[in-house]
Amino acid sequence: MNRRNPHPLKNCLDNFKKSCGDLDKLSKINENWKNLIGLELFQECKPLNIEKKILTIAVNHPQWRQALIYNKHKLKERIEKIGITLNEIKIIQNYETKNKNIKATNAKIVWAKHPSRINQNNMCICTLCNSPTPEGEIKRWGKCSFCWRKIKN
Repeated sequence: MNRRNPHPLKNCLDNFKKSCGDLDKLSKINENWKNLIGLELFQECKPLNIEKKILTIAVNHPQWRQALIYNKHKLKERIEKIGITLNEIKIIQNYETKNKNIKATNAKIVWAKHPSRINQNNMCICTLCNSPTPEGEIKRWGKCSFCWRKIKN
């Protein structure tokens, strides 16, 4: 009969820690999450796991997901500053709020906070279609980009 040689408990724990090394990285990201992601996104998303150097983040609304996708290169740089190297950041829409009574997906609130919202004070009115238009478009073409394309084509 062939018996296995017993290993010291320390070696077993070290091997287990190596196999769960991504958990240490994930806990470090969780500790710094508010600083990494910013106050607005902090309540809207959370890191789920790290597997094969791919961080998966769950987001509770498509608009926040889009904002995070747009800025994920900046997030990756911030994560690298705390000593964690990632190959990729995967963003999924799958997050439920802890308190079911609070509806974080209220469209008006989400849209009002969304980073893509343009400051309305710098908007001009298109002379042709009367729609709000960035000041730069009016200065460049004298009309909004939609009207400019219609006239150009």
